[in-house]
Amino acid sequence: MNSVKRSLPPAPLVTDEDIREELQRLFDAGPDSGLVIRVYGEPGEGAATADAFREMLASLRMYEGKQDHQPLEILVDTPGKAQIARALSVLGHEQHQKRILDHILTTFGRRLIDPLAEILDTTPTGSVMARLSMLRDIFLAHIADLRMTPESQQILTSDVRRLMTDEYLARVAENEERVQRPRVAKLAQQILRLVGSTFHRALKRWPAHAEQIASSIVRRSPKKVRLSEVPKLLRGQIIDGIEEFLWIETSADIEGALRPMLAEHQDVMPVTQARLDRATYREFADACWAIIAEHC
Repeated sequence: MNSVKRSLPPAPLVTDEDIREELQRLFDAGPDSGLVIRVYGEPGEGAATADAFREMLASLRMYEGKQDHQPLEILVDTPGKAQIARALSVLGHEQHQKRILDHILTTFGRRLIDPLAEILDTTPTGSVMARLSMLRDIFLAHIADLRMTPESQQILTSDVRRLMTDEYLARVAENEERVQRPRVAKLAQQILRLVGSTFHRALKRWPAHAEQIASSIVRRSPKKVRLSEVPKLLRGQIIDGIEEFLWIETSADIEGALRPMLAEHQDVMPVTQARLDRATYREFADACWAIIAEHC
């Protein structure tokens, strides 16, 4: 009995990658557009998938430019105030606000607090040792400026070097760190609490402002927009709105509270910078957008 050799089914003429590339061409969606394309289908249904794809393309090409070089001009209404407000309301949920605050405290809080730790750095290249070494160099330089006899200068220089050895300066630095650490640690906790409390109050006010921000986004947006531009437009407008809200609601309060807080410790901790970086707020807004995109 002759055995019949079964042949493998032919490879599909249209692959998932082909579909994605064609949709991206039709919608003029580059890698930064934010458009996500997924191709669904069961294994072994290549012919059915190809037929469905051809039918979809025929429908889409009704709206395509007449020439190959012409971009697709499907215009759609910009999302309305109610739709945007519903997306923004995601940030009013407590579990999402916890994520936002965690991000703020682990980035923004540390950027304000880390300089305090540098002040107490007693390593050979740290702040305390650097200042003590500079003091020793100043003493030695002033000895040279006294214009004394070489013998007298040599005596003074030798005595200063004998007293202010690296080991001696290291002991002084360790003592400074031991005495100042409790004060610096207390200040760090105050700054962390200030940042956390201020942003927490702002986020609690978010639900009352979401609709207002949505209205502002709608006013700034065009009435009609190309379909491929919708994700990028929404992302940019929402991030701008969140950034502005957080900046207005928190920056003045934090800066105003930081100035007297730092001035109180200025005698031993020369940290006077109390101005916040607006670019950091952009990072927070990006993190908020990620939460919105994840849950909408």
